[in-house]
Amino acid sequence: MKRFASFAALLVLSGFLAGCFYIRSEVTYSPVGKRILLPLYIYPMWWDADLYRWDEVALASEKAEIWAIINPASGPGGPPNSDYVRGISDLYDAGVTMLGYVWTNYGAKSIDEVKAEVDIYAEHFQPLGLSGIFFDGVNSSAAWLSYYQELFAYAKSKGFRWVVLNPGTSIAEDYLAQGVGDVIVIYEDNYTNFLSHVFPAYVDRYPPDRFAILIWGVTSLAEAQEVLRRARGIGFVHCTDDTPPNEWDTLPSYWEEWVELFHQPLYYVP
Repeated sequence: MKRFASFAALLVLSGFLAGCFYIRSEVTYSPVGKRILLPLYIYPMWWDADLYRWDEVALASEKAEIWAIINPASGPGGPPNSDYVRGISDLYDAGVTMLGYVWTNYGAKSIDEVKAEVDIYAEHFQPLGLSGIFFDGVNSSAAWLSYYQELFAYAKSKGFRWVVLNPGTSIAEDYLAQGVGDVIVIYEDNYTNFLSHVFPAYVDRYPPDRFAILIWGVTSLAEAQEVLRRARGIGFVHCTDDTPPNEWDTLPSYWEEWVELFHQPLYYVP
């Protein structure tokens, strides 16, 4: 009887401890292990405290791991001006990972032209702390794999640690299987469509940090929480309440609360 009582007590204790660390998925979200992939398409107006957003991103890095995409002119547009030097310095000092934006036009852009933009980032931005390249307008078809393989290898040869591909939709699994792209954005669209979206089956076959989603038209923190709840197997997430044509030129109105979600204790989503 004593042995049975001890065993029963152990079960109760185990249940109590489990309750401390796990919450049912229907009522929560799971930010643990997730990072924010932030398209920071906002000019660094450091001289105006009311309009400068880069310092808010820098401050947020105390609570969340943030990868910020820097996009001076739909690409580097040449060496950074003094405003960008100031903004990049603020992010670097805060430990924010920075990626340089490059448009590839779904493979139609000359590969030499794309490489030339990577060169500008390598020469002028990398010494300031930029550590990755964000290739946008990526063709999701396996027919374009060799094009992006070459760009991936080229960016790596220039010393960039991270290369992110953004087709904005499901991509041929060949890219993942052959390691083309450290992170791939497999969804960039609005919240309404996201609610009925089904991730490709291959998401379960790769680590979450291989995948990112970017969602606009997320009108409230409650909707942002729902995004996180549904983002199983996705390592990078960002939401905004802004809408096209320039959905990434502001921080969401719930920015501070959004960041706080990534600073929560351990949650469980089965």
